[in-house]
Amino acid sequence: MPYITQVATGQLPELYIYGDDYPTKDGTGVRDYIHVVDLAKGHVSALNYLESRPGAEAINLGTGCGHSVLEVVETFQRVNGIRIPYVVTGRRPGDLPESYADVTKAYSLLGWKTRLTLDDMCRDAYNFAAKQRRPPV
Repeated sequence: MPYITQVATGQLPELYIYGDDYPTKDGTGVRDYIHVVDLAKGHVSALNYLESRPGAEAINLGTGCGHSVLEVVETFQRVNGIRIPYVVTGRRPGDLPESYADVTKAYSLLGWKTRLTLDDMCRDAYNFAAKQRRPPV
């Protein structure tokens, strides 16, 4: 997302997409994108959980579903009404075709799940980045 917003705000000329030959629906890598607000609320839920329980617990925070890189680009363009130029290049060593969180424990132990959508993420990320690029008045 940071690279897409940098392209959208003119800081980078284009977005690089690493690989379009993965065994995914559109050939690009699939990842679990989470809105920063949902992530922060998940951290608060985890802290509240720890207040009443000793020890430590590994809990994944995420949406539990993946979006492809091209899906993110297309969503970003649609919700913000701008074009994101991109170049497809070769895969990076070690990249997996798909990676997303198992959020079962987050829901069962914390009662937490994401509320915001990919549309929300793309819109909010662009609005935040665009405000940061404006010169002070």
